[in-house]
Amino acid sequence: MKKFLIVLCLFAATAMAAAAQEKFPMITIPDDVTEPLARARYLSDHFWENVDFDTASDALIEEGLSELMPILRIVDYDAVTASWTAAVKQAEGSKTGVAHLLTVCRRVLNDPAADTYDEERYRALLHAALVSKKISKADKEPFQRDLVMLEVNNVGATATDIEMVGADGGKMKLSDVNTPVTVLFLYEPGAVDSKLERFRLSQARLTNYLMKAGGLTVVAVACTSDAALWEKNRGDIPAEWTSGYDASGSIAAEGLYDLRVMPRLYLLDEKKVVLLKNTDSDGIEAYLYDILQSAARQQQAAAEGQAAAEGQTAAEGQAVEGASAAE
Repeated sequence: MKKFLIVLCLFAATAMAAAAQEKFPMITIPDDVTEPLARARYLSDHFWENVDFDTASDALIEEGLSELMPILRIVDYDAVTASWTAAVKQAEGSKTGVAHLLTVCRRVLNDPAADTYDEERYRALLHAALVSKKISKADKEPFQRDLVMLEVNNVGATATDIEMVGADGGKMKLSDVNTPVTVLFLYEPGAVDSKLERFRLSQARLTNYLMKAGGLTVVAVACTSDAALWEKNRGDIPAEWTSGYDASGSIAAEGLYDLRVMPRLYLLDEKKVVLLKNTDSDGIEAYLYDILQSAARQQQAAAEGQAAAEGQTAAEGQAVEGASAAE
């Protein structure tokens, strides 16, 4: 019995030691770095320095990511790039470190079903990691495919033109829309999530206001080549929207848009440049509100400037009249 207790205690001690070892080895920020953003930048730059990728488990890396991601969401993009570059350099100290880091990050950051889904930071990691010579060509391939998809229709790029077939059988392209703003709604006909987001978008106040004023078009494209399925659910789409279905199936087949999660919403300008990618109705409303507020401020400033100029002109005229009267 005594021997059994000793073995049990040794087992418990080993388990506790392993658990302690699994705790992510956080760095210490120097005391003289006091400004909050400076502390965040220092932490993002040095975050992985105490990690030994030869022994780091998936759980350890995931724990680190849970601490790092809130930081990477408040620093600028250059800091994000620098942080991932430093992470890759640290991982290169291990033969399989870079591939290991990418594998865990792919599961944590590139799974749309995960709460930690963050394709922007994952894309930045891929740019930093795929140039490393410490990852084999075979190991790179799945991440290269990820990067190709993540580079499609990014903010600032022109959205890929797509063709749809409408209720009358006629064909129409996204590029045919000529309003200042376009909301592209890619959806799965009959799916609950698509119905919910369609309802939210149909109730969005600014979106509807601009649409009625002729400044915005909602283009709803059913991502299916099944005409019967689309026809069965066509009534879900408001009559005021421009709608159709992908009869050729090219959106999915050619990877024109990322359809891993449905629906997908994009906000485009008059030239079809992407303003918002993979957003939702709330994100669109917030963006439109900011645009309208900015326009209102500009109009107010212009009106105040004009009023001031007119006042100055009037004052100068009165001064001239006064001088003439004095003479």
